[in-house]
Amino acid sequence: MCIRTLILLLALSTGSVAAFAQAPVSAGTVVVRGLGVKGKDKSRKPLTRKRFYLFRGGLADNQQLIERIRTTQIVSRDCFYVGLKVSPCMLAWLREENCESLFCRVIKREDISGVPEFEAAFQKGISLYGRNQDVAQAWLLNNMSTEIVSGFYRYQKGIVEKILADLKPVQSTMTTSTAAEANFVGVTTGDKATKYLVSNILPVEIDDKTYVWACEIDVQRNKIAALPITLALDPKKKNCIQVVNDLKSCTAETCSKK
Repeated sequence: MCIRTLILLLALSTGSVAAFAQAPVSAGTVVVRGLGVKGKDKSRKPLTRKRFYLFRGGLADNQQLIERIRTTQIVSRDCFYVGLKVSPCMLAWLREENCESLFCRVIKREDISGVPEFEAAFQKGISLYGRNQDVAQAWLLNNMSTEIVSGFYRYQKGIVEKILADLKPVQSTMTTSTAAEANFVGVTTGDKATKYLVSNILPVEIDDKTYVWACEIDVQRNKIAALPITLALDPKKKNCIQVVNDLKSCTAETCSKK
């Protein structure tokens, strides 16, 4: 399950160029851009590796969905992993690039030292693979607890299913790990512009708050509709709603690598 999940995530996050090439010429395209979102420290907080969903209709047509987004109680990434009693250093590794799972980025050799979960899995791999360090590093996740590796992914999947209920998105895609863009291609349109709704459904954690966006956008044939995502939405623009909540602090422990 873990390997399949990784393959799926990689395929979705790297397939935007090929998808553009295969899109019907009579269809429209929506590009969600999240690069440049800034946190409290004024540094960039790009929305990398975040999933967005595309729905038919605008805000008025999807009021029940928006209400479920507003009211569904969701356990944050930090609280989920703290509940699994992971080390402060592993939590720090996740926070470093705002990762939601261990599949978020490559675990480098220098990452292993000082993170107890990584160190234990690495040493187990050393004993299993003839003391081959490269193989032990490559198969690190296979030698870790399944709940730590993919538990949060399964939890989020269940939350998404609860929020969607019987509503099926037209498409879903992930922002890339570099440009922080998500592309919806081959979007069906009529003779005139067709209204769609774009939302990340699950809160994105930035600094001490969580954010969910739901924005309607008009899609036209043979055109690219760009949708910038920012922390501070312009209140004069009525095409978006933003759900912002304080991020509950679940631990005061900090990582102190030896």
